[in-house]
Amino acid sequence: MQVGVQLPQLGERASRDLVIRHALAAEEAGFDALWVNDHVMFPREWRSPYPYAPDGEVPPRTYVDHSIIEPLAELTFVAGVTSTIGLGTSVLVLNYRSAAYTAKLIASIDHLAGGRFVLGAGMGWAREEMEVLGQPTNRRGDRFEANVRVIRALLDEEWVDGLETEFHTVDGWTARPLPPRHVPIWIGGDSEQQMRRIGELGDGWLAHAGYISRAEEAMAPAREAAERAGRDPAALRIGMNNVGILAEGRLEQAAERLHTARDSGVNHAIIGLHPRQIEDAPDLAQRFASDYLAELQAE
Repeated sequence: MQVGVQLPQLGERASRDLVIRHALAAEEAGFDALWVNDHVMFPREWRSPYPYAPDGEVPPRTYVDHSIIEPLAELTFVAGVTSTIGLGTSVLVLNYRSAAYTAKLIASIDHLAGGRFVLGAGMGWAREEMEVLGQPTNRRGDRFEANVRVIRALLDEEWVDGLETEFHTVDGWTARPLPPRHVPIWIGGDSEQQMRRIGELGDGWLAHAGYISRAEEAMAPAREAAERAGRDPAALRIGMNNVGILAEGRLEQAAERLHTARDSGVNHAIIGLHPRQIEDAPDLAQRFASDYLAELQAE
């Protein structure tokens, strides 16, 4: 199993120097990828219900100090100070952005990084954030699917001709320079329609840690959709967010959770950073790697 780790991104302590130190420490320690989350800006109060909490309340610990570095900007920056470690979004909200422009940004990052980008993609839950960014809030699933189709074509094809979705026309366009290899798209979400989209359009599923003990079982609808679409269902990978956390006194617990994820079929697990221990993240990453990482990656 591959193991990735989040980058410092939230709060005023996510400074330039800390981001560099953590990225280099993770690369030197042997982690497989660096990951970022996605919000562009924050309101004083959220109106939209948070889909991953039973009461719909946004967890305040998730948004420390209401400061966040834009994800593609951060990965572009980190690509320039690292050389081998993967770079991923978990997830990039495609419905916040123009699909064609997003494809251009991803192609550029992957070109400059030498083929290290993984696009974790989602449709987003915060309608007010879409509004402030000037994006439509209706038919989010349909728009997300169309965006994936446009991005996939522009990343893979020298010229895109005759691509029509309900929301796009791409006929006779190129987004060169193309990425140096196929950029994987791992789709987040677990609705029936998202699992279908994973099977038909994606390279994998980026699941949340609620599936830590049953990832492969939960992946079955996506593999069935892939088979119906004439794709190889076995080629789909399973990534998982927030499997553990780098925090003093909790490294062994994180390793145990990673073992559980691996045993349930996860191919790439992501561990997060404790918001109150973020300045210690580079040292914690190296300690975790020296004690646990090689064993987790061995199978």
